[in-house]
Parts: sequence; C-alpha cells; structure tokens
Amino acid sequence: MLHKLAQGARQRNTPTAPRHAPDTSEPPQSSAQAEPPTSSAPAQPPPTSSAPAAPAEPPKPVHASAISRRHLWPAAAGLGLGLLALGPALGRGFVLSYDLVFVPAPPVGLADLGFSGGPPRAVPSDLIIGLAARIIPAEFVEKLILIAIFVLACSGAAALLAAGWPEHSARRRLPQIAGLTAGVCYAWNPFVAERLIMGQWAMLLGYAGLPWVLREIRGRDGLISPWRLVVAILPAAIGGFAAMSITALAAVPVALCGGRSGGERIRRLVITLTVVAVASLPWVIPSLVNPVHADPAGAAAFAARADTPFGALGSLLLLGGIWNAQAVPAGYGGIAAVFWLAVVVLAGAGYAIAARRRRVCPGVGVAAVAGLCIAAVGVTGPTVAALRAAIAFWPGFALLRDGQQFVAPVAVALSLGLGAGVAALVAAARDPGSTRLIRGTQPAVGPAALLGALALAAPLVALPGLAWGAAGRLQAVQYPADWVRARQVIDGDQHAGSVLLLPWAEYRRYPWNHGEAVFDPWPRFASRPMIWNDALRVGRTTVAPESERARQLGSLVTSGEPLTRPLAAAGVRYVIIDAGPLLRRYREPPGRLADLARLPGARVVLASPDLLVFRLPR
Repeated sequence: MLHKLAQGARQRNTPTAPRHAPDTSEPPQSSAQAEPPTSSAPAQPPPTSSAPAAPAEPPKPVHASAISRRHLWPAAAGLGLGLLALGPALGRGFVLSYDLVFVPAPPVGLADLGFSGGPPRAVPSDLIIGLAARIIPAEFVEKLILIAIFVLACSGAAALLAAGWPEHSARRRLPQIAGLTAGVCYAWNPFVAERLIMGQWAMLLGYAGLPWVLREIRGRDGLISPWRLVVAILPAAIGGFAAMSITALAAVPVALCGGRSGGERIRRLVITLTVVAVASLPWVIPSLVNPVHADPAGAAAFAARADTPFGALGSLLLLGGIWNAQAVPAGYGGIAAVFWLAVVVLAGAGYAIAARRRRVCPGVGVAAVAGLCIAAVGVTGPTVAALRAAIAFWPGFALLRDGQQFVAPVAVALSLGLGAGVAALVAAARDPGSTRLIRGTQPAVGPAALLGALALAAPLVALPGLAWGAAGRLQAVQYPADWVRARQVIDGDQHAGSVLLLPWAEYRRYPWNHGEAVFDPWPRFASRPMIWNDALRVGRTTVAPESERARQLGSLVTSGEPLTRPLAAAGVRYVIIDAGPLLRRYREPPGRLADLARLPGARVVLASPDLLVFRLPR
C-alpha cells in the first residue's frame, strides 16, 4: 500500500525522468563533485586492477549538539505528557491519593532511616523528601517528582532505542519519530496510570529510570561504565525496595545477554550486581536489623486481577491487572481495552520483527518473560498457595505478592517494539526494495511518517483516562489550618510519648480531599512516633498489620472499653481523631467529647470539624 501511495504522489508532482537519467537509488552527489562529462569531453579510462582502491569514507562523527537534540525532543514530549496527565494536580497544594502522601515541612528523624520498626517501605524516599523540603516547599518537591517521572520515562525509552539501533549511515539513523513513539508508549500506559492513581511515586521513579539503567548496562562498544551506571540507578535507589526490585529484574538478564564473550558477560554481571547491591543497602540494612512481619493472606489479597475482558493474564499482558479495582483509570477496561490490545499487538510484532532481530537491547525480552511469570503467580490457585507457604517460611517473599509491579520489563519491551517498528518502516520507506515491507522502487517516506504519527498517538487515544489528573481524581488540596496548629502543639510538648491515630483504619477519605482515598498523613506530618492500624482490607480478606505496636494495641482499641489508662500505660501521650462521625459533634463540652471518644479524663487540646486532639493524663 505504501509504494502505491508514493507512486501516485510522484506521478502527480514529478515529471517523467529521461531514459538516460541516472539511477535514483544512488545517493545524490555533493556540490563539490564535478558535473558528469558530456559527449565532447574525453572519457576517463576505468581504473586498472593495479591501481589501489580508494579507502572507504569513515562515518562522520555525531556532534554533541545532535546528541543533545536527540534527547531534547523526547524530554520535551515527556514534559508535555506530564502536564497533560497531572493537570489539576499541578495547582497550589498537595496531591493526596492512596500512598501519595506529601506534607508541608515534613520532619526528618530516625523513622526515615527505617529503624523505628516495620518494613522499610519508605526508605530512603521519605528521607530524600524531607531533606529536599528544607530547600524548597514540599508541595513543589511533589510536583517536580511527578513531572520528572514522565520526563525520565519518555526520554529514557527513546535513548535506549537510539543506543541500540544500528546506524550504518545517515540514511539509516534512528528517525526522531521512532524514539518519540517508544517514549510515549513507555510513559503513557495502564501500568503508569494505575500506579499513579495508587500514589506509588517511588516505584514509578524507579520505573522511569529503568531504560537509562538498561542503556548503561548495554554499554557502548560492549563496555560498561560503573560510574555512569551509578548515576542512572539513582532514581531507583531513591524509590526504595519496589523500584530496586523491578530494576534488578530487568538489569540482570540484560547484563548476561549483552556481552560478546563469556568473560565479558561475567564482568558486566559483576558490575551490575555490585551497583544494585550498594544502591539497595539503605533498605536492606533496616530489614535485617528489625524483624519484619508479613501476613501470608496477602498472597491472595494483592494478586493480579482482571481489569479487562481478557482475564488476569491478558490484563497483565496489557500492562494492567492491579489488585485494587478502584485504581483502574476511567474508561479503561471493557470494550475500550480492545484499543489498547491493538497497540500491544503492534508493539509485540515490532519487537519480534524489528527490535529483537537488530539486538536493540539483548536480554530485555528475557526480563519481560520473567516479569510476566512473577506477576502471574497470583493468577492460579496452586501458585497462590505456594506463595502463601513461602511467605510463612520467610517474610521476604512478601515482595512477590504484589506481582503486577513486575510487568515493568514488559513495558520496556513493548515500547522498544513499537518504536523499532516505526523505525524499520521509515527505513524501508527511505530505501525501497531493501526489505519486504515496501515492494516498490520509489521512496514512500510521507506515508510511512503518517503511519508513524498514528503509532505515536495510539497510546494517548487508547488510554484517555490518564489525562487531566486521571480524569479529575488527582487534584491539589490544602491541609486544614487546624492540622498545622495541632502539629505545633504536639511537637512542642516537652513530655515524651507517642500518638495514637483513630479511627482504627489505614486509609481515610477526607471531605477536603474530595473524598479520595489516602493513607493517613499523620505518620509523616508530626515528628512524634505514631501508632496506627496498618492492616488492610481487600475485598473479604484482611491482611494483618505489620507494625508491632499496632498488633499489641489492636485488640484494646477495638474492644469498646475505655482507653485512657491502658493507652497511658503503653506510652501514648496524644490521641488524634481525624475522620468519622465523632467530628460532627466537635461542639460538645470537652468532658462529654472525651467520654464519647472512650477517653475519660483526657484533655481536649483541639476540636474542629476536621480534627479532634486529646492529651492523656500522665
């Protein structure tokens, strides 16, 4: 079809070439060459066999300006995608959605290092945020990180494709539209949408930096620079254990498959494992120091689920399948998922036909298959039972229970496939007859560029629910002024003691946050140790709390008995109630309000429609 379109365009716009015209498949001569001899000029004799052949012209070096422009356009596209995806989230205030919890002037303490107990999920990300918020306001730190996710993801996928694309000549250089297509596919897909709604920015930061890590592991001329790899892995190191897990899953196969010899592969693997191990120390050390408790019931609660008509495994192939049904973007699933299925099919074909044959990133296909297998552990009953038994044997296996996060390498492979397919199509259009994609003899760059533009826009068209703050779900809000006043009172108290958070649940739906679910911000809001119920109910399954203090006080809080004396004996100084029907009775007399909260004798420090704060007697 492409060659017919090109021939029709040339017949309308180009005069018929004379019979003695030179072959158009040859490259045009430069202006420095002489005109071809006429019939009156003596013909030059052909070179004899004794004459030495002219040396081949070496390839022209790529200037730094050209390299910077090559990365600039995908970065600009990523910035545009970030602005489109976040929309109202970029207003004044903070975006609060599930695990996405940023607070004004966050305190920095021992808990940020992971030594206060419980799994070190937010290590070292909370520490980095706390330090950055001392330089610029925390709300701007949050927005910069969210924008950086899209910029890094889009530019990284384009850079990985450009680094692996074979460039034998200027005519076969990677087209800019191919890199942009790969970047858009990697930055705009159901995986990014669902994890963004879940607020898992730390893992998305590692996901965004993953192509840059693979680009450095792939190396230049078979060489790998440890220092460049250290810089590339910084986003994943900041993200913590989940970000480093998906990074290691993709990095090891690429390191093993990229070398020319066994010794080179071993060297690349040793360097990669060393850098990954060092970058993981901030969360590995607290995990070894503090005992970690993980409920085996989480194997079924966090298993991948079907959010498309193609079942759980099909949803994973489409980069969806998250365990939380409320994190699915608007409009995705059902018949609308068929459009994204078409994108995935085209991307898979592009990977098999163009990217894999040209060895754009050897090993990423192996990583994609391995990630899909891990993600599918929760799909069948026997594998769920095996994972449950593994978690009971060693809590470290709980890392595998949220298996959908391990489809990140699949996203890398699909983005490379879609971009490589566009690049192969454009290359075939420039050089007709070189492949079976175009059978004619006339270039068809215009129609090929049109198809490339359609591939570029396909992810945006197939997943509109990510746009404008995930269809309005992500909006910036301001914390109530009473929260700031309560923090000043609590942190200004010279007496020691922890804070208990009520109601006894992990997530809140505040009216001032438009009713969107969010993890209770108080553990990050105040500097005192916090006690809250980190148990999670998913459907009919309740995953037991992982915090030791929550397990100790859980039965007491839910008993219905007065809490003042036993809480004071447990070292609790303050009780905060930031949700529930009791807030509507904040105008009650202080004594009556304390009795309603099952805290007889406690002093009401602050009472407002947004917050109740009680101080327990010593």
